[in-house]
Amino acid sequence: MTQRWRVLAAFVTAAALPVALDAHRLDEYLQASRLSIGRDRIDLEVDLTPGIAIARGVTADIDTDADGRFSTAETDAYARAVVASLTLAADAHTLPLSLSRHDFPEPAAILEGLGTIRLRVLAPMPRVSAGGHRVEYANAFRRDASIYLANVLVPTDRALTIRSQERDPLQQRLTVTVDVAKSNAGRTGGAAASLTVLWIVIGARRRAARKSAAQPPVV
Repeated sequence: MTQRWRVLAAFVTAAALPVALDAHRLDEYLQASRLSIGRDRIDLEVDLTPGIAIARGVTADIDTDADGRFSTAETDAYARAVVASLTLAADAHTLPLSLSRHDFPEPAAILEGLGTIRLRVLAPMPRVSAGGHRVEYANAFRRDASIYLANVLVPTDRALTIRSQERDPLQQRLTVTVDVAKSNAGRTGGAAASLTVLWIVIGARRRAARKSAAQPPVV
């Protein structure tokens, strides 16, 4: 498959996520993950949508004091439990995950099968060299009742190219091969340094010539 078709497939998969959210079965917990890979970090978005048949159990897991509302402490605890079930690795090195944001709907929306929990997670990328690299993602949250979607977005950094995406049959695991282009910074820096030295030499010669011209002739 050519890179053009891979990019198109990525966009099609991303565009199809809202359709999947509407079409999942009432007794399923749909978890849709999207990765955005950069040279210094990975941004991970996870959207969780419980079907109406399991919504009461999900709200009970969040609303631990059973007062009919979601407190900040309760949503924090639930979001961190989800993140604890996720793993992300780059070139076989496990990356630390940091929860940067979460948005929870009202309990009534979840009970009606209309609410989506949205998590935003960050992972620092180690310094990567030019060439191919492997990013692996896995989601093990609520395997008893969940279906999964996993996709990687087209990088905004032109130095990065997604070469392949591989998923297991359940889409709990996503393996991405990404290429990092060779940087021209070193060659550009060397050329700039050489040009600076050249201008210094030219300037010195011009100053010497002016000084020589200003001196009176020897008789």
